[in-house]
Amino acid sequence: MLTRRRFLQFCFHSAASVSLAQLLLPDIAEALRLLPGGKPPVLWLEGTSCTGDTISLDNSADPSLRIVLEEIIDLRYSPLLMWAQHQEALNILFTTMEKYRDQFILVVEGGIPVGMPEAVIIGERNGKQLDAGKLIIDVAEAARVVLAVGNCAAFGGPSKANPNPTGTKGVWEIVKQKPVINVPGCPSHPDWIVGTLVHTILYGLPRVDHYHRPTMFFGQLIHDICPRRFHFYNGDFADSPGMSGCLLKVGCKGPITHADCSTRKFNDAVNWCINANNPCIGCAAPDFPDGGTSPFFSPSPDIDIPPGIKTTAMSVAKGVGAVTALGIGSHFAAGLLSGRLAEKLTASTELSASPQTIKNELEAIKEEQLAESKVIARLEKGQDKLLRDVEQLRQTNRPLKRRKILALFNPFRFLRRKNKL
Repeated sequence: MLTRRRFLQFCFHSAASVSLAQLLLPDIAEALRLLPGGKPPVLWLEGTSCTGDTISLDNSADPSLRIVLEEIIDLRYSPLLMWAQHQEALNILFTTMEKYRDQFILVVEGGIPVGMPEAVIIGERNGKQLDAGKLIIDVAEAARVVLAVGNCAAFGGPSKANPNPTGTKGVWEIVKQKPVINVPGCPSHPDWIVGTLVHTILYGLPRVDHYHRPTMFFGQLIHDICPRRFHFYNGDFADSPGMSGCLLKVGCKGPITHADCSTRKFNDAVNWCINANNPCIGCAAPDFPDGGTSPFFSPSPDIDIPPGIKTTAMSVAKGVGAVTALGIGSHFAAGLLSGRLAEKLTASTELSASPQTIKNELEAIKEEQLAESKVIARLEKGQDKLLRDVEQLRQTNRPLKRRKILALFNPFRFLRRKNKL
């Protein structure tokens, strides 16, 4: 069976070279066949949603939606994808809840409108309307685990934006009885959705951060793995979207957003925001689209990193609060305290810390960068080995042609080899 360690290696390395699905599907299919209960039932409910995450999953090129539904999950209920309607659809929903209690996976797309329950009505049963908020809570209590897919479900997202007339909240703020895994993004990437589902099915709950996001996809800041990071180090900043250079001054939220967009990309690995000369708007951040991510084309206002510690991207960029900068990212902090970037951004600002404190912070940054370099070296080595393993698997699974099999029984094959030499 595919081990959890191997699975995480696939998740970390596939984005740089080969599709996650291309590597995982054969092993996933075999592993699911070995599970006692087979493919787990999945119920997909929507709250205050634009259905963008379902469409994102539908646009998954590899695996296709058909492969996801046939090989990975047993989707019992989805308002967009199922063929049944009205009472027949609701009967399937409640039957699955009763028959597979504490076994099925609940996927929620969209926030919960606690301040205006009538904002989202899913249907009627026994003459009573079923509002999304109460139904999601009831189904969650019967589920094994809840996946909050998309920023609205995870943190409220655009549905929670000021003035929030529906009183929308993220699922994890309401559902307390069962574990909730947040898979944010606006929309969420298909790999994030499928990868989290597969990990949950095969190995249980994935490792998550303090915002309940799987660290295998949301463990790094976009700034730390941004292809324009060298512009940041050199202090080359774009004055408007569409220009070359670091996009921090035109509102890039990469220093406060955890996701692997720069390596995984979207639309079948074709493009992503910064590659299209547009700043990251932080759609996977907990306070999107308000708070630290809005306005999109202005430097970040106050942000929480981690919760309870407030700073601003530009105040850190001016050399204020270097200790907090360490919490944002070692690349970010190191660039701020050295080189042309420091000359450009700190010319009119004095560091409030003492020389000894700054020296200690720089030493800590150097140690962290050295540790990161070692990790990156191991990852690159692992990726090379992974690519060799993939090629070996492809060679092994390639069917032998008939003429090659017959050639093994040809008594003159040694003479032919000799003549070729």
